[in-house]
Amino acid sequence: MMRRLLTTLSVLILIMGLDIGSFAAGAQEEGAAGKRVAVLFPGLVDDQSWNQAGFEGLTRLEDEGAEIAYTERVNQSQQVEVFRNYAQQGYDIIVGHGGEYMDAALQVAAEYPDLQFAVTNGNKGADNVTSFTLSYRDMGLLAGALAGLMTESNKLAIVAGQEIPVALGAVEGFQEGVARVNPEAEVNVTYTGSWEDVDKAREAALALISDGADVVWHVLDAADAGVLSAAEDEGVMAIGLYGDQSELAPNAHIGAIIADASELVYAAGSQALDGQVHDEGIAAGVVSIGHYSDAVPQEVQDQIAAIEEDLKSAPAATPA
Repeated sequence: MMRRLLTTLSVLILIMGLDIGSFAAGAQEEGAAGKRVAVLFPGLVDDQSWNQAGFEGLTRLEDEGAEIAYTERVNQSQQVEVFRNYAQQGYDIIVGHGGEYMDAALQVAAEYPDLQFAVTNGNKGADNVTSFTLSYRDMGLLAGALAGLMTESNKLAIVAGQEIPVALGAVEGFQEGVARVNPEAEVNVTYTGSWEDVDKAREAALALISDGADVVWHVLDAADAGVLSAAEDEGVMAIGLYGDQSELAPNAHIGAIIADASELVYAAGSQALDGQVHDEGIAAGVVSIGHYSDAVPQEVQDQIAAIEEDLKSAPAATPA
């Protein structure tokens, strides 16, 4: 993930709301060849987290014949302008990689009805706007179950970026997962206002740990390093997101929620877009848990596996 501010190089309609169920189930694919796809990223594409996963989906489209472009660190004040710039350049598919791009995508899409727009982790659809969303509720549920079974203090913590639907869904799922296995445990949540600010995330995690939390989870992008480092330094447990994050906290990391965000971007650039909201998780095989450390007893892993199997028959709800 190259470190530059507003870079236009490779864009593939990372429609943050692609039908995960469709790509998981092998839905109709049009292919990427000949398409022009542009993506807006909230952070840097080498963050070893959300943005990098999306970028990998974009480069996969390029490998299959798409012309791509992308811009990094597109904040709220820049969203409409960057969407419009790509629309004026005639990109077929323009993707906002994150639910925070939802309103800007809808606004600019209405101005360019002949182009297609996508939002990953979006929660709305329109004639030419499709949302592809990972089930953060399912992610949270698995993380909450692991945290609830591993805690000794019965105090658990989450550090999240902003109070947008995906984060709220993750928190709700976490609380549900905890309630399933340990109703006595308390869950505290801090929203830092930033997905990228490592220092803010670390400060928030340290405050929650100081208050007694012995297991922390995050719903962040590059800022996740702050949460994991705080857990490592304070000798408490941490749960990763999107994949194995044990390198960031080798002693604290007890397991990770696995969810491949690259598939969202790839689906946005390779499949037929339908203007709907697509949300899939455990039932579709898109969300799972793994990368357990030796600190997690086999009986805990077995309990979580049973919960996971049970959830496979309960499809994720469409985001509100």
